[in-house]
Amino acid sequence: MKKRTEFPSLLNVVMAVVLGWHIYATNDKIEELFLHVSHNLCDNTVCQGQANALACEIFHKYAVKKFDALKDGVDAKSCEILDYALKCMENECFIKKTKFEYRPFSFPAYQWEHLRQWENELKVVMKKYNLLGEGHTAEAFYFHHGLRFSSRKIQDYVQNKDIIDCGAFIGDSLLALRKYTNKTIYCYEFSKPNAENFLKVMAANKITSGYRLINKALGESVRQIKCNAQRNDGSSSIEEGNGGDVVDMTSIDAEVKKYNINVGFIKMDVEGYGLPIIKGAINVIKTQRPVLSLAIYHNSDELFQIKPFLQKHLTDYVYEFRLQGFRNRDFLELTLICYPKEQNE
Repeated sequence: MKKRTEFPSLLNVVMAVVLGWHIYATNDKIEELFLHVSHNLCDNTVCQGQANALACEIFHKYAVKKFDALKDGVDAKSCEILDYALKCMENECFIKKTKFEYRPFSFPAYQWEHLRQWENELKVVMKKYNLLGEGHTAEAFYFHHGLRFSSRKIQDYVQNKDIIDCGAFIGDSLLALRKYTNKTIYCYEFSKPNAENFLKVMAANKITSGYRLINKALGESVRQIKCNAQRNDGSSSIEEGNGGDVVDMTSIDAEVKKYNINVGFIKMDVEGYGLPIIKGAINVIKTQRPVLSLAIYHNSDELFQIKPFLQKHLTDYVYEFRLQGFRNRDFLELTLICYPKEQNE
C-alpha cells in the first residue's frame, strides 16, 4: 500500500498517546494497530438494532473480503443487498469518523416499494391477528419469512411438509406461516414467559391445531445449559454462562428423529445463536432438503459463517440474501434464503 504523507489527525494523536505510543502515527499505523486489536473489542457483534455495533468488523479491514465471499454464487439482488449492508457498516464505523468520509445512501429502490405496500397492509394485518399488544413485524406478516415472494413451485414443495420454527417467540411466525403447510408447524421457544404468551396469543386468535409448541432451546447437541434468557424488549437469546436459568437444549437432527418430522421449511431467528442450530440440523438439511429462511444479522458468526458452512455440506442449493425489515441505513432482518436447486428449474 502506498504510504500517505498527510499529517496525523488529532484523534490519531490522542489514540496514540492512550495506547502508549510516544511518536506521531500516520493513519496507516493507526489502522494497522486496530487490525490486530479489534478482535478483542467486539469480536462477535454485527448488528444489535444499529449498524454502529459493527465498527470493528470494518475497522480491521476484513469485512469487504468477507462480503465478497458471501457474493459467491448469488443473484444480482443479493449482491445489491450485501453492498447495502456493507454501506451501513461503513456509515457507522470508526474509520469513517477519523477520515471524515460520508457518502449518502439508502435502501435499494424496490425496498421502498415494499415499505409502501407494507404500510398499506398494516392496518388489515393488525385487525386480523391479535398479538396482545406486541408489534406486527414485516418479516412475519409482510414477507412471511421469505415464502410470500417465493415461486409457486417452492410454495407447493413446502405445502405438504412440516415446518420448523426456530425462535417461535409469541407465535407471530406461526400465524403468518400456517397457510403454507397442510401439516404441522413445530415451534421451538425456550423462554418460558414467551411460551406462556404464545399460548395466550393462540387462544386470542382461536388457533387450536396445526402446531406443536416445544419449550426447549435449539443448538448443536442435546444437553442442559445455564443461560440468561430474557431481554427487556421481550425477545430471548441464549447467552451461556455460570448464572441464569437451566434450559433444556436439543438439536433439529434429534427432534426430527424423535417426532418423525418431514421437514419442508425451516425458519430461524434466534438472536445470534444461528450457527450452532444449523450445525445441529445439517444431517436433516442434507437428507430432507428443506427450504431455509435464516436471519443472519445478529452477529458475525451468523452473517459470515452460516452460508459457507452450508455450501461446504450441501450440493445443488440456491442462496439468496433478502432484506425483510424497513429501518433505513441499517440491515435489521437481513435473511439468507436457501432452497434446493431443483425447485428453481
